Amino acid sequence: MTSESSRRTLLRGLALAPFLWLARSRRAESRDYSSPAEVLGTIDSLEADVAGRLDAIAATLASARPLATSFLADHARHRRVRATVRERLRLAGPPIAGPPKPAPSKGERALDGLRAAQEALVYAHAEGLPAIGDPAAVDGLARNMIDLARHLAVIDLWLEAEAARD
Repeated sequence: MTSESSRRTLLRGLALAPFLWLARSRRAESRDYSSPAEVLGTIDSLEADVAGRLDAIAATLASARPLATSFLADHARHRRVRATVRERLRLAGPPIAGPPKPAPSKGERALDGLRAAQEALVYAHAEGLPAIGDPAAVDGLARNMIDLARHLAVIDLWLEAEAARD
């Protein structure tokens, strides 16, 4: 096998990793969405939760700020995609700036809470795609889901590194 074909194989494997993770860690409780508006509203709410948790972590841990900034920039791009989906499907929705960010709950480890919130956001995308019903809209949301699954993988690596330090 040439080094070029090895690189292609590796890149294909890395591209599929988020989907393999989703299949491997599938939760028993899934949600059936009744409408695209319900899917998008849930995603908006869950994204706001993740953003609030990222802001809280970045406020207390300077080394986390670049990562939080990167993730939040992706969230802004995802909101623009959702705004386009809402236009395409003629749905009302929040402004592109997004909904207000709730404060993370007290009493839980910040990274554990971030991981749980991120996982819920990824699952909302995966479970909501069938309710969207428009191929272009599904494509945009699926691309967002891939970004979010990569974020979740980074959070998992962060948790592992923290556990190894303890």
